[in-house]
Amino acid sequence: MTSSSHVPARETRSSTLSIVALALAFALPVIGFILGLVARAKSRASGSPTALATAAAVIGAILSAVWTVVFILLFGFGGGLFVQSQPSSSASPQSQPESSQTESGDGDALVVRVTAERVLDSETLDAARTALTFYGDSTGVEVTEVVETDAGDLTLTFDSAATGADIDAFEQAISVPAAEGFYSVTAVHPATGGADLGDGSTTPPCEALRFGPQSVEGSVLACDETMQAQLLLAPAARLVGNAIADVEVSGDVVVVTLSEPAAEEFVEWTREASAETAPANQIALVDFIGVITAPTVAGELTGEFQISGPTLDAELLAARLLLLSRGVSFSTRAE
Repeated sequence: MTSSSHVPARETRSSTLSIVALALAFALPVIGFILGLVARAKSRASGSPTALATAAAVIGAILSAVWTVVFILLFGFGGGLFVQSQPSSSASPQSQPESSQTESGDGDALVVRVTAERVLDSETLDAARTALTFYGDSTGVEVTEVVETDAGDLTLTFDSAATGADIDAFEQAISVPAAEGFYSVTAVHPATGGADLGDGSTTPPCEALRFGPQSVEGSVLACDETMQAQLLLAPAARLVGNAIADVEVSGDVVVVTLSEPAAEEFVEWTREASAETAPANQIALVDFIGVITAPTVAGELTGEFQISGPTLDAELLAARLLLLSRGVSFSTRAE
């Protein structure tokens, strides 16, 4: 009687453990599998049915295996995604150097303040942008970008190849130009330089004048627009740049009109020059970039004349003349 009274309790405990194991086999397969094995062993020991415990162990084992495979697949797939995303990340640095190379192409910047004796408007600023860009390119100090600031200044960005010395020379030439206006020609020398200036010094070659006219021994030395000859000019302009009243472009021809007082002076000057022998019969029109034109005067000219030629860049010429006509000057500061 005593022993038989313990059997149902043990059977009940075994049965309860089997039920718990079966439930956990679905929710937590590994735990359900372990409890199923324990419940099966206890059920066998007590002589109780082992069906529930066996089912829990089997289901727990199967679901544990299934979940293991699922986790492996998910981990492997996720890892595959991560590995494949790496080229995108590594491609980004590869595309970044391309952007860096673009930025590295930009060197120092210079802020140029534009002032004018006459009109300072968008047309004047456009002309300044055109002339400064051309000047940089022609001197070998490439200007990669010109941006107008909110204050109406121009920020020039140079190519990274531009040296500090070149930028300094650029800045000096535009800030304090050696010559601007209409000049008498006093001598013509070869572009290779070496001409005696009468004081023991000689003229430098045109290569050394790439930043425009220079003052030498009380005169102005400039290379002509083709860089084929050097012109020694009078120390001061006979007519300043703002003697130009109007500039018009007509096809490949640029028409220049002088102001009324300047026109009278120009008529008298050309009358005198036409009676002279070379080089006194030449008149050079010069800006900070260099000689714009230096024609030989064959006769008296009026206050309106034309500039033309087979290689003439009419828009660029008009921009340079416009800056002269409006009395534009530049001052600079590093950004």
